[in-house]
Amino acid sequence: MRITICNVKGGTGKTTSAIMLAAAAHAAGHTARVLDADPQGSASDWAAIAEDAGDALPFDVVPVNARSLARRSSAPEVDWEIVDCPPGMPAVINAAIDAADAVIIPTCPSGIEVARMWETLDLVGHRPAAVLLTSAQLGTRTLRDTQEALADQEVSVFSNVIPQRQQIKMSWGRRPAWPWHGYDGVLTEIEKELR
Repeated sequence: MRITICNVKGGTGKTTSAIMLAAAAHAAGHTARVLDADPQGSASDWAAIAEDAGDALPFDVVPVNARSLARRSSAPEVDWEIVDCPPGMPAVINAAIDAADAVIIPTCPSGIEVARMWETLDLVGHRPAAVLLTSAQLGTRTLRDTQEALADQEVSVFSNVIPQRQQIKMSWGRRPAWPWHGYDGVLTEIEKELR
């Protein structure tokens, strides 16, 4: 299954979500691969730093671009192939969406983040898509208001919310480890919907 993680806005947790989802998939006994479609190469850097530290990621991270995404087989040879998209690059984002079985739109529960989420939702109308709330302060009015607003607009939203945690922020450049902070639940939700 190929999952594209995209949002036209930067800083929403796309790369972290891609790596954490692949790590959670691997921990659950699945094969995984991350396709790094962001020219900044953050996912590739993450993998290289972890490998240099002697604790390599348990899955490959492969740089790709719009052209190579368009040429990829519709059936990846791994259980989970996760595409990490750049912000604000329509050609790459569109190619990644077209190559996907489903799209995850990571969004922080705040006004500007949700406003930019609508632009991304407009791009993915032809693929199954759901919003993943990331960096959320659990139990806050902001989170509740965001969830209610998305429900009122009938937006598909993962029931698992990724909390704002120092452990998640500190995982960059390291091999992620349990706890998965909801990413394992996101995989389960996708499997129930698409498999």
